[in-house]
Amino acid sequence: MKRRSEADRSDDEAPKNRSVRARKSAVLAPADPIFGDDASAPPGPVSQSVRPPSPTHRAPKSRFVSTLQLFAGVVVVLAASIAVAWGARRYITTSPRFSVRTVTVDGTQRRTADQVATLAGITIGKNVFAVDPAAAEAGILADPWIEKARVVRNLPGTIEIVVAEREAHALCAIGGELYLVTRDGDLFKKSDADDPIDLPVVTGVLPTQITKDRAGVILSNKRLLDVAEDLAKVGVARRYPIQELHTNTDGSLVVTIGKEAILLHFGQPPYRDKIEQAARVLNEVARRKASASVVFLDNNAHPERVVVRMK
Repeated sequence: MKRRSEADRSDDEAPKNRSVRARKSAVLAPADPIFGDDASAPPGPVSQSVRPPSPTHRAPKSRFVSTLQLFAGVVVVLAASIAVAWGARRYITTSPRFSVRTVTVDGTQRRTADQVATLAGITIGKNVFAVDPAAAEAGILADPWIEKARVVRNLPGTIEIVVAEREAHALCAIGGELYLVTRDGDLFKKSDADDPIDLPVVTGVLPTQITKDRAGVILSNKRLLDVAEDLAKVGVARRYPIQELHTNTDGSLVVTIGKEAILLHFGQPPYRDKIEQAARVLNEVARRKASASVVFLDNNAHPERVVVRMK
């Protein structure tokens, strides 16, 4: 047998599982850009050994620039808000949806709904937001017959109006003119052809009294209407309608009643007892089927004494 060389034997004695050096070169990673091919370089992927670049230092913004940016942002927001508001206003003031379609009027007796709407300046088809309730109420109150007015917008297209009219309880003769008087004694308008005339007439008021003491005239009228109301309560006014309430310069009162124009001289206040006494006297005159022309109830010294002048 041929004797093997020492080299051959050394090859046979080498372990079979020993790695072949050539295979290592096939799987080597690229050279590390930091450490190169140095075998002492730390293991691991190349990406872990790359040092990130240091961040660039930025100078802080100046206060002026920050303020300017903030101001610009506020301007943009305001401009957008204004644009939205303008668009919304344009829509609600021009859209047919918000046109007045109905006008309701409540509380009228002497005025029609059309008359009240005209006073308010409200027409069908007008934009509901163009109706100013305060201005409409002022227009309605320009009519002396109307004491109170309330105007309400009811979206989308209705206007509600509620009024309270004055009621005339008497006429007041001043300087040859007649004025309508409320229950509180206020003179609210000059009497016109279409105004009521079947009312008691207050006389004895001078034009100078209205100029100097209107409040006093109003209070005097109210007291006269209190007398008229008390005469109605005791039944006198039902049988003898009140024609005139006259105040003399000394403040004494004379009331004219009935178609017969009977004069009741009440004198100075108070009048409550005198009114009850007048009712008893007139009932007795009617029971006797007599006719009186003047009844004197103004004896303050002896109020129980009543003088009746017969026709």
